[in-house]
Amino acid sequence: MNLNKLLTALRQRKNTPARNQQAERRERYTHALEQFLDGQPAVRLGGAYTLANLADEWLTDASLPEQGRREEAQTIIDALTECIRTPYPLAQKRQVLESDEAPEWYEGNFTRDQEALREEQLVRRTVFMEFSRRLAAAESNKEGNEESQHTVSPSSPMWADLRFDFGGAPIFYPLRQLHFQNADFASATFYGPADFFGATFHGDTSFSAAQFTADASFHGANFNDWVGFSAAHFAGAAEFGEARFADAASFATVTFTGEADFSDVVFSAAADFGVASFEADADFSRLNTAGIASFAAVTFGGEAIFAASTFHDEAHFAASVFNRPAVFSKSLFGGAARFAGIATKQTAIFCNVRFAGAADFSGATFTQYADFSGARFDGDAMFSRSSFFAVIRTSYDMDFPQYANFANAAFAQGADFSEATFTAFVGFGRATFAGAVSFNGANFAGAYFAGAYFADAKFSQKADFRQTRFAYAEPSFWDSEGQQKSARFSAQANPQDYLFEVRPESPHGFSCGEAQLLNRTFVLPVGAVLYDPDSWDEEKQEYTRVSEPAQ
Repeated sequence: MNLNKLLTALRQRKNTPARNQQAERRERYTHALEQFLDGQPAVRLGGAYTLANLADEWLTDASLPEQGRREEAQTIIDALTECIRTPYPLAQKRQVLESDEAPEWYEGNFTRDQEALREEQLVRRTVFMEFSRRLAAAESNKEGNEESQHTVSPSSPMWADLRFDFGGAPIFYPLRQLHFQNADFASATFYGPADFFGATFHGDTSFSAAQFTADASFHGANFNDWVGFSAAHFAGAAEFGEARFADAASFATVTFTGEADFSDVVFSAAADFGVASFEADADFSRLNTAGIASFAAVTFGGEAIFAASTFHDEAHFAASVFNRPAVFSKSLFGGAARFAGIATKQTAIFCNVRFAGAADFSGATFTQYADFSGARFDGDAMFSRSSFFAVIRTSYDMDFPQYANFANAAFAQGADFSEATFTAFVGFGRATFAGAVSFNGANFAGAYFAGAYFADAKFSQKADFRQTRFAYAEPSFWDSEGQQKSARFSAQANPQDYLFEVRPESPHGFSCGEAQLLNRTFVLPVGAVLYDPDSWDEEKQEYTRVSEPAQ
């Protein structure tokens, strides 16, 4: 082919209808971007619509390979998101400008600024709405949702491959019930209420280091992929009630200055709140976590409510501090529950909690009332070196209970209270110990109430009370009010596995005697009895072979 023929062929190739259309599309892009940047509100809206439509055209241009389509569409998206990231000074005055009247101290033309803010809000939110409409349609088409396809226009599934960078943007308008894809709000600042009520997030989503200057609502939001809020700050209330997290979610090192509501939230994967700070009340009632839930080293300044929550995997609360009441009543821990080293400054309520795996409270500090009544420990229960301190109160302030309550608790495996310190009355009435139990080195010092109460508790295996210390009274293993409720020790255990010794310096010790059953003699605390585990009568709901109280 000679040179003239080659040039003719190139011109013909350059001027194909597809290439002409692409060139015309780029000209429209330039014009629409100028409209969006410089025009009046109506003109800017027209520019936004045109740019979004151009992205549609590029994504559906069959004359280009997929990568080329994405690159052309991404260029348009980047231009629009760059405008969203543009600083807007009036954003900081949003809450003032959305009020009915100008405050006396307001500087500037209040009415004009109100109108300017509303116009900017409309334009910027329209961009999000245009993105949302196409993302919702693409998701519906992908899922084959016929009902949704009738309500939104068809959209290229390639919208899901685009990136939406809102990092550092000033957001001063509601974004409720919108759809987001691969949205990056890292370091964004939300002026006034941040409203994501009912929003849907697909793809990795980041709010890391975001600043929420007022209340933030993610109530009922759906996060279908990974989401990160690490190092974010919520200055107002944070509302996540009934939100759904399908993938891992990170709230590590987040600061919640206002109240935080995570009630009825479902985490289908890992949930990380490590080293977060809740300065006001935090409501996690009926929380449901399928993956590992980490609340390690968290500071709770207000009430921490985890009532009726379900942790299917491991739950980490180690080294956390609860400055106000901590409530875990009726919760289920399906995996290991790690509370080692926690500090509770007020009441700690674990009544009727089920620990299906190991429960580690070693080294924990309970400053006031600690309630484990009715708790069920299916795995090992570790309270070694834990401290149950009571604040000494006057006789005029006795309405607040001051004791550690393990009444009706059931320990299916080992129970380790070695070297624990009880400076308040501790009650194990009707507690059941099916495995070995150790109070080796425990210190029952007594602060206002004296002694330790084990009446009607049941010990099935080894019970180690060596090196204990009782400061104010000897422990009670039978009901002193004459109701004949005695602690019960299995006669099938080895008599040498029941050990009752106090430290030499202990002011009070064990008053022990002998009890006999199954032709065996045991040394037990006075008032305690032996029982034969094989003598359970289902009809009478009692053991039929029981010894006389030790004396």
